[in-house]
Amino acid sequence: MAFIDILLTTIINSIPIAILFLPYFFIKKKALSNLYLRIYAGILIFYLIYWVLPIIFQVRDTPIELELQSGEEGDLALGIGYIISHFTALLTSFASYPFATLPFIFFISPFISMIIVWNRLRKEEGTIQNNLNLIAYQVSESPSKRIREGLIRNDWKREKEILKLLIVLLPVSLYLLQVIIKISGTEASLQSSLGWFLEILFVYIATFIFSIELLFSSQISLKGKFFGERVREQTYKSLYTVGVPISIISLLLFVADNISSNSLDTLPVIIYFFAYFIMASVIFILFLKVFEPISILIFIKLIDWWRNRQKREKSVESNNKTYVALYGAIAIAAYFLYYLLIGGLIIPQLSDKAIIDSANFISPTPNPTLVNSINFEILVILGFANILVSTLVIGFIISRGLKYITNIRLGFYIYLPILVLISVFVSGDIVNWVMGQTDEFWITGQTSFTSVFGFDFFILRSAIFDAELVGVTYILSIPYLFSRYIFNVIIWSLLIHYVGKEFKSKNIKLEEDFVEKIVFSTISEFPSYNDYIQGKTSYLISRKEEAVGYDTENEREEILDLLKSMETDQFLNKIKPDDNNEKRRFYFTLKYLYRNRAIEIWKPEYSYKFEQVEKQGLYIIYDDGRGVFNYAFRSDEIQDPGLVSGMFSAITSFVKEMTKSTEVLKKIDHGDITILLEYGSKIFGALFIKGTESSEVRAPLKEFVQKFEQKYGEVLRDWTGALVHFKDDENNKLVESIFEED
Repeated sequence: MAFIDILLTTIINSIPIAILFLPYFFIKKKALSNLYLRIYAGILIFYLIYWVLPIIFQVRDTPIELELQSGEEGDLALGIGYIISHFTALLTSFASYPFATLPFIFFISPFISMIIVWNRLRKEEGTIQNNLNLIAYQVSESPSKRIREGLIRNDWKREKEILKLLIVLLPVSLYLLQVIIKISGTEASLQSSLGWFLEILFVYIATFIFSIELLFSSQISLKGKFFGERVREQTYKSLYTVGVPISIISLLLFVADNISSNSLDTLPVIIYFFAYFIMASVIFILFLKVFEPISILIFIKLIDWWRNRQKREKSVESNNKTYVALYGAIAIAAYFLYYLLIGGLIIPQLSDKAIIDSANFISPTPNPTLVNSINFEILVILGFANILVSTLVIGFIISRGLKYITNIRLGFYIYLPILVLISVFVSGDIVNWVMGQTDEFWITGQTSFTSVFGFDFFILRSAIFDAELVGVTYILSIPYLFSRYIFNVIIWSLLIHYVGKEFKSKNIKLEEDFVEKIVFSTISEFPSYNDYIQGKTSYLISRKEEAVGYDTENEREEILDLLKSMETDQFLNKIKPDDNNEKRRFYFTLKYLYRNRAIEIWKPEYSYKFEQVEKQGLYIIYDDGRGVFNYAFRSDEIQDPGLVSGMFSAITSFVKEMTKSTEVLKKIDHGDITILLEYGSKIFGALFIKGTESSEVRAPLKEFVQKFEQKYGEVLRDWTGALVHFKDDENNKLVESIFEED
């Protein structure tokens, strides 16, 4: 192979990857540019592991020539067409992760988290239902806002911890996987079955880990304590402590087993699967910020449903059911039109047996031609298009139907049969389901070359292993194989449904000192008249700060008075007239204002109750006991900062010395006064309150400590004791904004 051939091969293979990076420089919005960078990083590692790394294991193999037919020599259009189709197939193979694999993880995890919550409630003092009523969650931002803020912040701390944990569990998983395959009697197809089932095993492991992470990221609390943080810390610590030695032992046993069975030739393949597992883990954490907010919302709504399940379900008016059914019918029709077009007309033209057989990695028969290779790449692309259409188009249509009902869960009950029906066609031949086997293929790269450009151009063509799952591997794969497309559509339907919605929260005073916090989302369709009359949904109405394109100068006085009353949020049921004629008139007045974008209408998403407390004083204290900053919520309640600092220094030292505990002090009760403590790396915060601890005060305390330490990190690192650094009115404003009640 001449040097010039190597150089030209490298350049031509690198051009598509280089071109793909160019759009990054033209994306102005930071959130979108960071998202594109994550996607590009995922594509790059996928390209390196999936299409470049296999070269290492094929150095002893003779590259396969992609034969040219008569008249194809020097056909640049054919060569360029192959490169385009090959790289597009690469992109579609990568895109199968966010459009097929990852949604399973982010949909199932909330249900596993629910089991963990149930187990925690069962162990707490009191009944499960009473403890369930004490659960709160500090999530009041919309999924789209959380996605945007997560991408802009671009903090990788959590992702790194998850990645480390996945890597620690990798050797155990791989050894366990080999044992399973041997038990199932599929050693003969070890390379292909191991690769395909490893992907499924990764999904199961990632689902478990993310269910633990979800307890932390959702900020779920019980009796004012964020127990998810504790569960996460203990689980990760246990997995690190136990997982590392077991992983080393598993790795040694795995190698010893291969040596004893004289199968060292499989070791390079095992190395490849290690790399593949790491690649899948990296892609998972790259998309964590995108899918996690929807997963959190599912988790919270599950708890909200569990807490209120004994209440009578809100009815859905018949005309709205009709809308939902109509959009469901449209979804089925749209998919089957596509299915007939692609599956009935296009794919049969490309599914020639010679094309499939020539793509076989082990024994391509007949010898692959360049045209057959192009056709196989197109088949790969169309296979992904099937998933894409069934996801985005069906998801979009279903999300349109969800706009007409107030109960999202009930909507998915209606749509579930539709999703099951479509998933049957997306998954493949239903006969295989009944027979207990799957027709699956493992796609990888195979060293090949073609002379279409006038020189030997080397490339890793797309080739397939037969990766049929049978026996034990088939049984273990059933939950993933036959539900992934259903969960995929659900996740993407929710993403589409919530992408343009805003969230806001409002506190409603209840009996005694209790408050109900309701989180609302904007609606995209004005409520029906029946919904308005029945009043079963607690709609909230607010005036838009800037009504674009709406001029109030020529409006009637009645309209102006109504808009003025809505400068503060109002519940529709409270401002609705009692007279039937006035009700109808008021309905169309609101509709007029809504269509002119003068008002916003919100519907409740979830809620929880908590006991209101009286905040007295906030103290920020250095880790050696010196006072740093203090704030009085009431001027007559502030204590001497020096005395408070000394008190905490003495108490914490005494508790540590007497109990030998490694845990930090989180709360001090003294009569009707409760002191909440939250810690940073150099400081801790103490909040004095009257009343019962709740997440409504602990969460702001934790947030303030984090932001204060972030703001003064350099000063606090080697603090001399000078308070001049912290005498800033902005700190008082920060306290007021963080501890402000809705």
